[in-house]
Amino acid sequence: MDDNPDALFLGIGSVLDARHDNAVTKVVAGAGYGGYAQQATLDASWVIHWVRGPRTARRLRLSPACGLGDPAMLLPLAGLGRPDDVGPNDGRPNDGRFVGFMPHFESLAHGAWAEAATLAGVELIDPRGDPIAIIAAIANCRMLVSEAMHGVIVADALRVPWVALLPLAPIHRLKWQDWAEVLELRIEFQPGCASSLTEWLHASRLSARHRGRRILQLTEPWLRGVARRRFVAHAARALRDAAAAPPQLSSSTALDRSRSRMQERLEALRRNPLQAAPGR
Repeated sequence: MDDNPDALFLGIGSVLDARHDNAVTKVVAGAGYGGYAQQATLDASWVIHWVRGPRTARRLRLSPACGLGDPAMLLPLAGLGRPDDVGPNDGRPNDGRFVGFMPHFESLAHGAWAEAATLAGVELIDPRGDPIAIIAAIANCRMLVSEAMHGVIVADALRVPWVALLPLAPIHRLKWQDWAEVLELRIEFQPGCASSLTEWLHASRLSARHRGRRILQLTEPWLRGVARRRFVAHAARALRDAAAAPPQLSSSTALDRSRSRMQERLEALRRNPLQAAPGR
């Protein structure tokens, strides 16, 4: 489909909304709805093989059977995420070498998380980096603390115990339950915080308006230094507390069940990409 301008493959992310061209065929294999744009109205241009979870299915008025899981859960089946010098990824909890921390990419862009992570004694994993390198870094963690949903999803898929930080921006929170409900998992969020004044402001209602975003853009270079040490110290304490919290991991039974269902839909997609799942 990459070479076909008339088709768009939506395989991951909170992208099932109205931003897409009505004239293009949208082939969906695991993406979800996140509330970032107006909800899509599904018509004949949407070919749904499966969606991320039951919340997306309900929101888009699909059969609950369409909410099978996030495609990132399939990474180990593609041979990705074998930890270096730690042993094969055989389904047991990982015994990696360090505690990793992945902030949401927006938090990292506006905050001082590199400094806070160093102070807290955890290894920063930049979600904006090379995907293969990110997966390898997560695979080598003893535990991952993550504000980014897909950091946790990848860690869980690789059997790396994880701790979820409550995202600073409320809009990033609800989508987590979409994935978790597939695995019958209750996420025990640890308190999140801002590592800089600019990060806090970007997550506030001020950034919801165009004028507010413009003001933040103009003043950010100056605001970055305001109370910097206090914000960084507070963020480092939050990271240390999160790293000391009991980590979570989904059950292998639930994970295998979700993977099997997604693999069945992938086989159907390979045979006929433009034929939607039965009972949509």
